[in-house]
Amino acid sequence: MDIKLFFDRIAKANEEQNLGLYGIAANRDGIFLGEHRFMPDIPHPMYSLSKSFVSVGMGIARDEGLLSFDDRVIDYFPEFTPKDANENLQKLTIKHLLTMSCGRIEPALKLISKEGDPDPIEQFLHAQPEREPGTVFNYDSGCTYMLGAIVQKITGQKMQDYLIPRLFLPLGIEELTWSVCSKGRTLCGSGLFLRTKQILPFGQMLLDGGVYNGRRLVSEDFIKEASMNHISTEMCEIPDKRLGYGYQFWMARENAYRASGAYAQGCLVIPKYGIVITYTAWNGNLQGILDAIWDNIAAINS
Repeated sequence: MDIKLFFDRIAKANEEQNLGLYGIAANRDGIFLGEHRFMPDIPHPMYSLSKSFVSVGMGIARDEGLLSFDDRVIDYFPEFTPKDANENLQKLTIKHLLTMSCGRIEPALKLISKEGDPDPIEQFLHAQPEREPGTVFNYDSGCTYMLGAIVQKITGQKMQDYLIPRLFLPLGIEELTWSVCSKGRTLCGSGLFLRTKQILPFGQMLLDGGVYNGRRLVSEDFIKEASMNHISTEMCEIPDKRLGYGYQFWMARENAYRASGAYAQGCLVIPKYGIVITYTAWNGNLQGILDAIWDNIAAINS
């Protein structure tokens, strides 16, 4: 096992292929191997990697008996549900939100925190699905926003506040910035800021089936479900995005899975090898970064 060789090869690929990496860090078998930085170590926008933290939040809420993934979305928001709700909207469940399979052809929300707009929940529910939920993948941050809105409706807490004692603090993440929309709800689909190394405990908890430092944070059943392929993503342009989607996680090579955000933010969990790799980037080349990691994984898997 040679973490220096791994980082040296990643650094070479970053320079030669202009991958745009900001930082990369790795664990193996629960042991921190190291971190290589290309830019200063400051909190970095996670973009859609934020979604995977929301996913675990939904697992925790289910574990606490607050909700079922078979619950209909409209039952939480009768005040925003259109009177002419079509059959597809009536069938929409929390599970469909988790798997980005709400049946809509285009995303419902694009500027969900813009001042003066209707409530984002109203926007989402009034953009009724054209297809039956569960039949088609469509990446929509509005789905993740709605997950956070459901937790806030049940608990009276923003998703970030709900997760601080249940997830962030147990993972040792004390510095926390997560953007909110104009209605005072956690953005959820984006907006979380973390340092590259801070993502590692999250990935380790996933790898260990929901346990971190001997403490169970979410059920093992949830981790198994969340990291399972629920819907085809073969229509995606990037090859590594064509491997399927779980509960706000992308499937990956070697039966691994990823939390992933725009401009190549990532947390790659590889159960087969007991490895977690986190990486952040600025305008990064996602496919190039993933290729470089997989091409050189043998350096830390020997």
